[in-house]
Amino acid sequence: MQPQVKFTILLIAGLLAAAGGGCGRPPQAAPQNLQLIASLRTALSAQNPEWLEKNVAIIDQRHQAGEMSQREYDEFQRIITIAQEGQWQEAERQTHAFLAAQRPTREQRERLAQ
Repeated sequence: MQPQVKFTILLIAGLLAAAGGGCGRPPQAAPQNLQLIASLRTALSAQNPEWLEKNVAIIDQRHQAGEMSQREYDEFQRIITIAQEGQWQEAERQTHAFLAAQRPTREQRERLAQ
């Protein structure tokens, strides 16, 4: 197979995987849960299991109270699982990506415009 054809096939496969494989950006967190992302990141950077478990309890409580979407909860759980497997730095990196993916809500933008 010619190198250019091989490259084209790999490029198309990569684009299809990125588009449909669920590897998009993390979900938008509810405004009241933004601080939880930062709190989780602190626990992870300190590699502190006690702080991690405190975050787990708050995340579970907010999810059960309907104050957190399922997608948001799943993202937190994914990161927590990574940390619980001992991969603290990777979990912290994922938390940073979660935080970086957040965008201001319409209400927040309007408040800033005033």
